[in-house]
Amino acid sequence: MAEVFTSDELEATARETGFYRRESKVKPAVFFDLLMYDMSSGASKSLSQLSIEARSEHDIGVTKQAIDKKFNEHTLSFLKKLIEKQLSVELDLNIDAGWLSSFNRVPIKDGTRFHLPEEYKDYLPGSGGSGSKAGACIQFEFDLKSGQIEVMDLTASNRPDVKDAQETMDNVKKGDLIIRDLGYYAFKSLINIIKKEAFFISRLGAKANVFEMKNGVLKKLDFKDVYNQMKRGKLSRIYKDVFIGSEEKIPVRLAIELMPEDVYEERMRKIKKLHKKKGRQTSEKYKLLARFNLFITNVTREVLPDEVISSLYRMRWQIELIFKIWKSVFGIHNVRKMKYQRWLCLLHFKL
Repeated sequence: MAEVFTSDELEATARETGFYRRESKVKPAVFFDLLMYDMSSGASKSLSQLSIEARSEHDIGVTKQAIDKKFNEHTLSFLKKLIEKQLSVELDLNIDAGWLSSFNRVPIKDGTRFHLPEEYKDYLPGSGGSGSKAGACIQFEFDLKSGQIEVMDLTASNRPDVKDAQETMDNVKKGDLIIRDLGYYAFKSLINIIKKEAFFISRLGAKANVFEMKNGVLKKLDFKDVYNQMKRGKLSRIYKDVFIGSEEKIPVRLAIELMPEDVYEERMRKIKKLHKKKGRQTSEKYKLLARFNLFITNVTREVLPDEVISSLYRMRWQIELIFKIWKSVFGIHNVRKMKYQRWLCLLHFKL
């Protein structure tokens, strides 16, 4: 196993953040090892177990109360600083960057949510109602081109992704190609990306107004006609130059993929179940749009051919694999009751 941090690096970072201000039996490297022991199985160890581990593995006598006091704001700063150091390490994605060469960065972003004990609701409120009263969301973004991690933020689970997109617009730079999940879709965000001379590939929002130019006049795109056209022609994919928006309209390229009937039926089964739970009716428009995968981009054909749009968007699923590892291997969503500061430290250590 490659060494990530040396004892000297851990101690220097600990002093820098105030975690280790004076000589102590529990040196930063020892504390780091205790945290590693804590996450060595699915469930967190008790403070008594950590005390026993300190004595048996490091020959250090330290009470569980003393260990508990270690979980404070200085410890969190220490772990956050270690994360910052790790952010400079590139992810080994093995992705062919041929189509990405025209862009400075290709940030992809998504969030993963999980429930927390109700006692944490004042720190990280959940959705409430039939959902959890406390919950966390990790907003994670990395550059698909370089593998560089750009963002790793912990927010309340009741904060919508679309709000995150609007509040982090300053992170978008000229020449970026922004690829995000549909949850981040907002017309205002797309306008801001264009104003920053950046680019996007996105799913089309279900409520978006789409227009097509015909004989010099903008007419609303009729997706029922599109569906019938594709069925008659036995077409699985078509592309159109369209405009989106109500008052202000922006030109985009629209990639339309017709879903197989079994995929469509599964989509409808899930959405009907969700809408029934929330007391909503599934609109006819939604039922129609559910027959497609719809992708939009403001990148020109000279830079990205039509057939590349959906393929590049699907590279966003790399981030889903990372989330799967976080949950299935490190169990970040398995949270038992403990002091909030301790859980926060353990979460950041896992990250």
